[in-house]
Amino acid sequence: MENFVSILIILGLTLISYGIGCFSTARFIAKSFKSLNIYKVGTGHPDTQNIYSNIGKILGVFAGLVDFTKVYFYLILLKFVFNQSEIVDIVGDVGSEELLFVYGFGMILGHCLPVTHRFKGGRGLFTYMGFIAFFVPFPIIIVAILTVIFILVFKQIRFAQYMIVILPPFIISFFGKFLGYNLELDTRIFVVAAIMMAVINVVVSKKKGEI
Repeated sequence: MENFVSILIILGLTLISYGIGCFSTARFIAKSFKSLNIYKVGTGHPDTQNIYSNIGKILGVFAGLVDFTKVYFYLILLKFVFNQSEIVDIVGDVGSEELLFVYGFGMILGHCLPVTHRFKGGRGLFTYMGFIAFFVPFPIIIVAILTVIFILVFKQIRFAQYMIVILPPFIISFFGKFLGYNLELDTRIFVVAAIMMAVINVVVSKKKGEI
């Protein structure tokens, strides 16, 4: 019976995570602050880059921060609630690091392919960074610094986007092997996340008509 309850809760939390991810920060900000339909502004894409380039830089930064923090603090909340001994005794270990990984990626999937908006979402890069930061905060800081450098100094926005997806597994591996960084998850799972994120971004790009 406990296993059945655990499975139901895991499925429920995964669906809730996807549903929260479907909430479009860019769409909300464009509508709330400027009374604009994000789908009719600039590139027409509900993402941070469109907000930053065509509505306002401050609002663009704000959108990115919201996307980053919503997944980060959501996972902190789940970890806190479902790792209480009283809760574990009732529902089982539904707040393990591996399952938190699933819940977090469910939110990314909702952000990029929201059923509420005909599966037309953003790239989810800030959400992805917040997701990775929850598990390994220091390596993602390095990725963020390199990303800012490539955008501000070299004006390479697209390349910086690729870096956000590809670099984390390599930096995490470096920290784990050479600096003794404590990882509760197998490094290979971050490689899987990067591959899945790359595939999702290809799908998003196709929906945007970029490829």
